[in-house]
This record gives sequence, C-alpha cells and structure tokens, in this order.
Amino acid sequence: MLEPIMHVEVVVPEECYGDILGDLNSRRGRVQGMDSNAGTSIIKAQVPMAEMLNYSAIINSITGGRGEYHMELAHYDEVPLHLREKIISDAKAARKGEEPEA
Repeated sequence: MLEPIMHVEVVVPEECYGDILGDLNSRRGRVQGMDSNAGTSIIKAQVPMAEMLNYSAIINSITGGRGEYHMELAHYDEVPLHLREKIISDAKAARKGEEPEA
C-alpha cells in the first residue's frame, strides 16, 4: 500500500522555527534542509500528504498568520505497517456498516 509523499517548503518567522519543526516531525515528516534569511526560517521537508490536509490552519495557529508553505508531490512511499493495518480494518468495518476504530 503506497501513499503520496509531498515535498514541503515552510517559511516562518525565526521565533516559530522550533514549533514548526516539532509539528512536522509529529506528522511523520523528514526534514531535508533548513535555512535562515533576514528573520525568517525556511524548512524543507518530505511529509505524507495525509498528514498535510489541515496544515493551513495549523501553520496559521502556530505563526499567528505570519507563516506560509508550499507543497508538491515528491514520490510515493509505503504506508507504515501500523497505519496500514488500521486502514484495512477501517475499510473492512465500513463494508460491514460499522464505525471505524478511533
């Protein structure tokens, strides 16, 4: 089972750098590089698309509306085993008309 992995570039004020790094890591992101320029930090990472669906609200919350990001498809990668099992069990439950596991 494959999932799309996005190349993400995030531009944020330097004081938000640590919070953004922590957030990207919590989203299974792999940081590829970092740069700093005139009070802003630029973070390049690869993050599964499923983890980026609500990122606009998150980055606005963390940066007070002063951050921005851009993403594009990088490649497809295997879904980790623990998530794959949950996806399969949720799909089976949906076929039977049951509620998916939380």
